[in-house]
Amino acid sequence: MRRAADKPRDWRLAALGGSCTALGIACLMLAACSSTPMRSGAPVGAPPIVVAPEPVAAAPPPPAAAAEATVPVAATSVPGVPSPWQRLRFRFGMPGCDYNPAVRHWAHVYTQSTNAFSGSLSDAMPFLLVVMDELERRKVPGEFAFLPYIESTYTPIATSGDHAAGIWQLMPDTAKEAGLTITSDYDGRLDVAASTKAALDLVQRYYDEFGDWRIADMAYNAGEYGLRGMVPDNRDDRTPNEIARIRVHPGVHEHLAKLLAVACVISQPERFKVNLPDPDWDDRLVLIELPAPVDLELAARLAGVEPAKLQHWNAGYTHGRMPANAPHHLLIPQLRRVTFEQTLGKLPQYAWRDWHPVTLKLPETMQLFAAETDLDASALAAVNGVDADAPLAPGTHLLLPGRAANDSAHVDVMPAPSPTRSASGIATVHAGDTLWAIAHQQGVHLDDLMRWNGLSKKTTLHLGQHLRLTAPDAPAGGAVTAATAPN
Repeated sequence: MRRAADKPRDWRLAALGGSCTALGIACLMLAACSSTPMRSGAPVGAPPIVVAPEPVAAAPPPPAAAAEATVPVAATSVPGVPSPWQRLRFRFGMPGCDYNPAVRHWAHVYTQSTNAFSGSLSDAMPFLLVVMDELERRKVPGEFAFLPYIESTYTPIATSGDHAAGIWQLMPDTAKEAGLTITSDYDGRLDVAASTKAALDLVQRYYDEFGDWRIADMAYNAGEYGLRGMVPDNRDDRTPNEIARIRVHPGVHEHLAKLLAVACVISQPERFKVNLPDPDWDDRLVLIELPAPVDLELAARLAGVEPAKLQHWNAGYTHGRMPANAPHHLLIPQLRRVTFEQTLGKLPQYAWRDWHPVTLKLPETMQLFAAETDLDASALAAVNGVDADAPLAPGTHLLLPGRAANDSAHVDVMPAPSPTRSASGIATVHAGDTLWAIAHQQGVHLDDLMRWNGLSKKTTLHLGQHLRLTAPDAPAGGAVTAATAPN
């Protein structure tokens, strides 16, 4: 949690004045720094959105019909993707540019470099659209789409120890109390979909408690316990002067001014000579819920994006791997959803988790790899962007199921049964092992391994489980009589 001692860098930035133009993005990111929430809250019912077409001192609730109106759709440069800015303006429900001088001050600070400001919004676009969807679902005012912007410029910041993390800058205790998981392999604060729900649960709890979206923002920044004695009643008709007299640290009032300032720029971009960016084709993300862990490089292939980009969108998986004891879901481009699900659906779940790159030494065919791995040839071909019947020349780079061999990254086909298997004739299941991976490592065919051990492709393996690597009647040192986990 950044506390009052961290605030001076915002004031130093304000003192720089026009020199921020030369500093560009670095200046903009300094201006965006702010405090983080201290408390957690359980989900509450979504209060009705307050729509204010013109800046007002306090925003009264709209008629019920306005809350149910259809959001206007404006075309962008990407077919089928509505303008995010028109969607947000439709949902703005808090005071605007003329709320107080601090709002106008911060609006000018953020836009001293208009190119840097537009670029930061473009970088934030994929996560901004995710947050907007959740705001609309809950009927929360559109201004809260900029809360992650002033907290982190929508960057899923990773930290260690007792520090805030993620686009919402949640503290570890706050995150855990809100239901997020934090382990050595997964941090729910960096999971944009999960952390957005947790953070907006907090915002809605504060609105329910204090009855004012402005105070809900202040409570997110300072914690609701510090405001309870200063805001004794629940109402939404407080004047700006009443809000200003709440005796909290100046940085808390500044946090609200920043939130309203970014919304001010979005509502009047021409006033600040800002060109608001349009979404790119892969900015519209959709959350795919999965029944089992998936290798992230495999997922990137199916999503049609670079692995680094997929990892950025799904930064909750801190070691680039989807662990078993974490949520199994991915943000991927919406336009790739059908292809992703259809191709993944052709692969059995036991083959989802571990894939590795190989380079062919000899000419091969995808049909051969499909036969050796007992997987669908068209699915393997789709993963690798080749035709299922096309010949594969030496030097071809492929992604294949199973863990990489320790001795070489260059293979031709899965090795046939050979003396390289365990001398005892038994394989012990370790963390992350799959039937196919064990067959690959031990040099046996998958069908044989399953038949010898009375298993099927849907069998769940257990840590420490012993698997027979030879036929039951074949002599092998240390052979077991059943494929069971140790007692």
